[in-house]
Amino acid sequence: MTRRTLRRADSAPSASLRTLQALLLAWLPLLLGACTSVEDDRIRQLLHERGFGTRADGNARAENFVAGGDEIQFLIDPNIYRLPGHEQLYLLTQTQPVAIDGTIYVPYVGPVYVLGRKETDLSAQITELLGAVFTTPIEVEARIFSTGKGFYLFGEVEGGARWVPMVHGDLTLLEVIARSRITLLANLGRVRLIKPDAQDPLVVYVNLREIIDTGNTTYNLPIDHNDIVYIPPTFLGHIARFMEKLVEPIGAVTRAAFGVAGFRATYDYLVYDEQNQLLFSGGGGYRGF
Repeated sequence: MTRRTLRRADSAPSASLRTLQALLLAWLPLLLGACTSVEDDRIRQLLHERGFGTRADGNARAENFVAGGDEIQFLIDPNIYRLPGHEQLYLLTQTQPVAIDGTIYVPYVGPVYVLGRKETDLSAQITELLGAVFTTPIEVEARIFSTGKGFYLFGEVEGGARWVPMVHGDLTLLEVIARSRITLLANLGRVRLIKPDAQDPLVVYVNLREIIDTGNTTYNLPIDHNDIVYIPPTFLGHIARFMEKLVEPIGAVTRAAFGVAGFRATYDYLVYDEQNQLLFSGGGGYRGF
């Protein structure tokens, strides 16, 4: 009787442990699913449904708009800021960059969010804000200096991929290639112009060699803000780039080995004389590393 009781008592913890393990195994997928769901929700909050992904979006060639990195200046009647109590309005005539939060400073008003505003909308916005502060009618005219607009250049160009500021608003694909220092491996017959968008991206393959040979500018497409220009390599260029990537690790090891050897030779030259004596620490034989 005593032995049976002891056996049942010994078997009770084992059964409880198995039950606990079964519960953990049952809840583990749910816990992992919950963690994954939280991460997915955080990622979804970062995604966007249209446009390039920046806060400011529009067609600057049709009507200029405020983008990150742009500068803004207002034209205002000088007689206005000469009135008593209006002196700080002179600051509006000075060019000021858009802050990182998309605002500019308006005297007597404070920071004003302007990112994405067009010139006409921005003029009306600031005029309305100043009208709520002063009884004197104040009209301003906004001017946007587009220092923050540009496009992306990838592929066979010297210096590697980069962001290129737009020199003017009438930029075309042919001018981009002519201004770029392309490599000898560039394939001008398959240049890609990409109009990025979250829903409807547009990819156009342009034969620039044909434009140069024939003068037919049908596909000399305009370049917009945030466009992507990709210059691919030729067939032999693909092979050359593949070989470069293949031997790059070997080259890194070789450069490191030659670097160590060069350091060793420099050390020997500076420290030891012809009689194998230490120059800086007195006599003694050669002491290797």
